[in-house]
Amino acid sequence: MKTNYHTHCSLCDGIADPEDVVLKAIKKGFDILGFSSHSPLEGEDWTLSPDGVEEYVRQVKTLKEKYRDKITLLVGMEMDFIPSEPVWADREWKGIRLDFVIGSVHNIQVEAENKLYSIDGPVEHVTHLIDDVYGGDPRRMVEAYYDSLALMASRETMDFIGHLDVVKKRNRVLGFLDESEPWYQTKVEQVLDVIVQKGHRIEINTGGISRGATDALYPSQPILEKCFEKGIPVVINSDSHDPEHLDGEFPLAVEAAKKAGYRQHWILDQTGWRSLPL
Repeated sequence: MKTNYHTHCSLCDGIADPEDVVLKAIKKGFDILGFSSHSPLEGEDWTLSPDGVEEYVRQVKTLKEKYRDKITLLVGMEMDFIPSEPVWADREWKGIRLDFVIGSVHNIQVEAENKLYSIDGPVEHVTHLIDDVYGGDPRRMVEAYYDSLALMASRETMDFIGHLDVVKKRNRVLGFLDESEPWYQTKVEQVLDVIVQKGHRIEINTGGISRGATDALYPSQPILEKCFEKGIPVVINSDSHDPEHLDGEFPLAVEAAKKAGYRQHWILDQTGWRSLPL
């Protein structure tokens, strides 16, 4: 069964309108496709607008009926975790019911500037965080990211956690992180322990490779192996922003999962979550 639950369209930062995404998914042989536009963030243009959420849900539900004989469509949201914001409602955005929710950290909140800086967006944001906010110490920035991720995992309700180690995305350009360092491995393991305690799934996300930002999946192989050791379930997703990438690098994700020890992955359909053999 071919599935993807991390899909962006032109209503947030994807390049294609929802129907074009659906048509490409059908052409690629998908059985289930979940849309997951970014939750609204004040002052940001890469997310849904607060007034646009209802239209987003309406469009996906319309497509769901139109193509029901060819593909199962689900409407979700990638919720961006901001520690100062209220706790998320369960699969809901201000009274609008969703099929699923991804929990992700994309930003570090700098209270002194009253501003969010992306850890996986413009390189200038990452350099500002390292040089100006954290005094030239990239370790402090990386730890701040994982602290936020751990807080999200402990506090929020979600169907799975998005791109666990996305903080490495700009590492190819900036060279600020050695993933073999003991402090890094310890920090990641602390977060994994919170994920285990709260019973969350994680995704194996191929998007960084498809878009040419990284050479590795999210999470990297050593982290994925730790996830397997700790019994953390996995969902395979593309984090597609371009319909051509809907199934980008899926064979690599399956190979990585099997290498880590996994023999099952999780899918969501109209009946709920269930596991299937890889």
